[in-house]
Amino acid sequence: MKHHIENKILKLALLTAIAISLHVVENMIMRLLPIPFIRLGLSNAVALYLICVERPMDAILVTITKSIFGGVATMTLIHPSTLLSLFGGLSSVVAMFLAMNLIRGFSIFGLSIIGAIMHNLVQLVIVRLLIMHTNRVFMLTPILISLGLISGSVIAYVTLYVIKKFEHSGKIIDETLY
Repeated sequence: MKHHIENKILKLALLTAIAISLHVVENMIMRLLPIPFIRLGLSNAVALYLICVERPMDAILVTITKSIFGGVATMTLIHPSTLLSLFGGLSSVVAMFLAMNLIRGFSIFGLSIIGAIMHNLVQLVIVRLLIMHTNRVFMLTPILISLGLISGSVIAYVTLYVIKKFEHSGKIIDETLY
């Protein structure tokens, strides 16, 4: 039993390290682009995977840890981007969990798109409440929904690719997710 718990903790630590690494690398790459608020969100593939294997509390833990340690690593811990990452990520995990458990039939692509769109919309609300105290920020809603469709699809594809490549034993997630 102790070995099983240690193995589970080790796997969670590895997934957390992957999420943090993806967050940091993506942050460094995206800083080079002229559009400051666009991120693909590849680190959210880890949360998507954990939701799909029915480990929502682990997905929440990874999301919180990724946002905090990602903020430390990119020197943005006390910057609004860390709050945006944290609240966007948490809302994404909750939305994916609810969609998977309350509305049956979503594929991994559907779950990922729901998560990406929720992430973007919550970030808009946070920007409105804490940074730009104007409703004009919501003019970005159609753009961010479109970007959520794209990034959600890419993240789902990446997650499926990784699952198929690296998980050789047993059935990882229900076939309906494919």
